[in-house]
Amino acid sequence: MAGGFRPGPVDDLGPSLVIDDGTLARTEMPPPAPIGLKAKGGGEGKQGSANLCNQVVAFARARIGQRVGHGECFDLVDRALRNAGAKSAADFGAVTDDADYVWGAPVTLAQLRPCDIIQFRNYRYDRTVETTTATEINTQTDYQERPHHTAIVERVGADGAFTVLEQNIPPGGPVQRCQLFFFNINTRSGNQTITVTVHGRFWFYRPQPH
Repeated sequence: MAGGFRPGPVDDLGPSLVIDDGTLARTEMPPPAPIGLKAKGGGEGKQGSANLCNQVVAFARARIGQRVGHGECFDLVDRALRNAGAKSAADFGAVTDDADYVWGAPVTLAQLRPCDIIQFRNYRYDRTVETTTATEINTQTDYQERPHHTAIVERVGADGAFTVLEQNIPPGGPVQRCQLFFFNINTRSGNQTITVTVHGRFWFYRPQPH
């Protein structure tokens, strides 16, 4: 999981996004919409939903640097949900080693908010940061991969970067936070151009109370 330029961590079925070769293959890409706590989506408007979400995020955040359960990505998400009184993957279907787990009510990328769960399949982003000076062009690259993985959303960034809480990245790694991307980006600011290309499949779920 190393790249030419790796900032690393910062500070494992409903609708899916399918991105490959830089092209969004989803048949219904959501239009721009409110992101975060004001977004409408599964579980929205239910009393106590905000408290449930706070508990999910707080559980994972409090365990940064630790290993939860057997150290699998599944263990962190499963225990964070159950600790908050929410349903887990076993409540929505069979749990097998290679399943694309369902974690709650499906939501779209535009609806994503802290505490939502992301299920990955063959995910990867490649990022290039190109800085132009009077004498040269400096190019730095990095990437992240999640072949089969699950993570908790901690923060939704306005710049397209989503901060997640996860473990077992790299294999055996403790709970950490990392920034990931879920749509392609090509932006220029001053003398710097940033390009992000996203591949693979990912599902977003809103935790549901028992």
